[in-house]
Amino acid sequence: MRISLVALFCVVGFAASGGSGTLADEKADLEKESRKFQGTRTFESSEAGGEKLPVGELKGLILTFEGHKHTVKKGDEVIQVGTQKLDPSKSPKTIDVTMIEGPNKGAIMLGIYEIDGDTLKVCFDAQGKKRPTEFKSAPGSENFVNVHKRVEK
Repeated sequence: MRISLVALFCVVGFAASGGSGTLADEKADLEKESRKFQGTRTFESSEAGGEKLPVGELKGLILTFEGHKHTVKKGDEVIQVGTQKLDPSKSPKTIDVTMIEGPNKGAIMLGIYEIDGDTLKVCFDAQGKKRPTEFKSAPGSENFVNVHKRVEK
C-alpha cells in the first residue's frame, strides 16, 4: 500500500510538472522570439497590392519595437503605434497587430513574419480579413510585404 501511494504521488507530480513545463517552454519560446524583435529597424522595401513603393518614400522611416509595442516614425513625427501578438509555433510564424495610434487606429491586421539575422520580413492583410499564407502582395490585393533591417546600436 505504501509503495502504491508513493508511486501515485510520483505520477501525479510528474504529470503536473510535465504539463506546466510545456506551458513554461512555450512562454520561454515566445519571450525569446519577442526579444528578436526588440530595437530599431529601417524600411528596406515595401510592396502593397503588387506594387513596390519608391525607395524615396521609405527613406527616414524608422520602426522601433519595445516590449509588445511598436512605433513607426519619420523624423520626430509618429506615424503609427501598435501592439503585436506573436505565435512562433505556427508555420509560417504569425503576428497580429492592433493599431492604437495613427490613421488605422483600432484596426487589427493579421500577418506572418520571418526573422533571418538582422532582417525582418512581414506580410499583412491590411483589412484584417484573412491571414496571408505566403510573403506575397498580388496585384489588387490588400496584402502588403515589408522588409526591415536592424539598425546597428
